[in-house]
Amino acid sequence: MGKSKIFIVFLTAVFILLIATGCHRADDEKMPRETIVVGDSGISLLLPDGWNGKYGYDLINSGAGGPGVIVYHLATRETSTEGGILFAVWCEEGQYPMDYIFPTPGFAIAITDTNTYIMGFPSDVQADISNPESWAEYDELSADVKNIEIVLTEDMRASTINASNWVPGTVFVTFLDDWQITKTVICDEEKSKMIKEIMESQEYSAVSGFGETGYPSDLRIMFGGEEHLMDATTGFTYSPLTGKGATLSAEDLVKLIDLLGS
Repeated sequence: MGKSKIFIVFLTAVFILLIATGCHRADDEKMPRETIVVGDSGISLLLPDGWNGKYGYDLINSGAGGPGVIVYHLATRETSTEGGILFAVWCEEGQYPMDYIFPTPGFAIAITDTNTYIMGFPSDVQADISNPESWAEYDELSADVKNIEIVLTEDMRASTINASNWVPGTVFVTFLDDWQITKTVICDEEKSKMIKEIMESQEYSAVSGFGETGYPSDLRIMFGGEEHLMDATTGFTYSPLTGKGATLSAEDLVKLIDLLGS
């Protein structure tokens, strides 16, 4: 057999081997998911497929000192310097339960010893409604935000309260002084149950206003997605979410204060 025929046979064998082993061109391989690392927070965001080239983001320093990020739709930003926001992650001063209902749409990602990392969403229209194509793409990405995977580093997961270790029903109580946080108590399962029983046993009714006294501001008791603001002297408690208030009996107030001090 001549050299040329041997060479052709060799190439044919190699080609068959490549097919048999499933080898293919690198550009046919599945591309890795787009990932945003939120500074040194220990939080990474794995974006859904199809976001490449359609989004941008700005890293920020949150008010509580921790890092954050604002993610926006690129096409909208071409006509609006501040529009197109899809979502944001930031660090909020204070500890809020994982099931807390924030004033703006969003939820807690992780709770550190002093702060809470939150993922929030715009409450108004951020699309360029004058551009149907851009608007449609913004809506597509906005609807896809729910498919973002939030990944915590091992250290972040171990040192915070997060979705992997959260105990539903846990009561958080923040002590306030002129609305400034002095400390937060995260109650164990037994104390949480007892505090919830005290708070849920009250007869709440609508409160029309507070006049010159303002909101009660000694304690903020948080559980079940709700917060109760309380005057620790009078026992008056008010829920901003429902607009209803009640006054604890002297006995219930003593029980509650004792639980928080024990």
